[in-house]
Amino acid sequence: MDYNNIILNIIGWFIALSGWGTVIYNHVTSTPKIKGRLLNVMRGSINNISAFITYAYLINVRKNTINMLDYEMEIKVDDRWIRLNRVYGIHNIQTPEFFAPDRSKIEITGFSNNLIYRKNAPVEYGKPLHGWIIFTGDKEIQNKDICVYKLTCVDAYNKRHTFESKPDEFINLFLLQDIADIKNIPESAKKQQ
Repeated sequence: MDYNNIILNIIGWFIALSGWGTVIYNHVTSTPKIKGRLLNVMRGSINNISAFITYAYLINVRKNTINMLDYEMEIKVDDRWIRLNRVYGIHNIQTPEFFAPDRSKIEITGFSNNLIYRKNAPVEYGKPLHGWIIFTGDKEIQNKDICVYKLTCVDAYNKRHTFESKPDEFINLFLLQDIADIKNIPESAKKQQ
């Protein structure tokens, strides 16, 4: 067999398959892929249940945008996962109040407008979607040490995008203050960090 024929056959196969490679590449990269993290979680209580006021930060690492429909959260306590309940309709409360451990007030400007699900914006490539989400759980988990927070974002096509954040990965409170429009962070809250 002639080496020229072998080389021509290889080049012919490469050209033929490269079209399919492009089709596959375009299909894979057109599917949205959401990455994210929790910037911080404020813990408290509402009517004798544990409350988790989370600040999520989402980004799409692919070109096509996608809208989020719902959010779910689990926490890992004592080597077991506990599912929390999402609070719906919190935007109907005119001015929710938040307090630090010493009962001094934490003022969050425009809290209802900064709820992630109220922004009505897709998660886009290179443009983050971020905001508050509130979850609740049983009272007995209020003071437990939480190893990992797992947030699941459910998109409009019912695809689940899950990521985990550990408390030691939370951002500096002053950065959160800038991003989330928190007017003041009392000293007792800073010590909890």
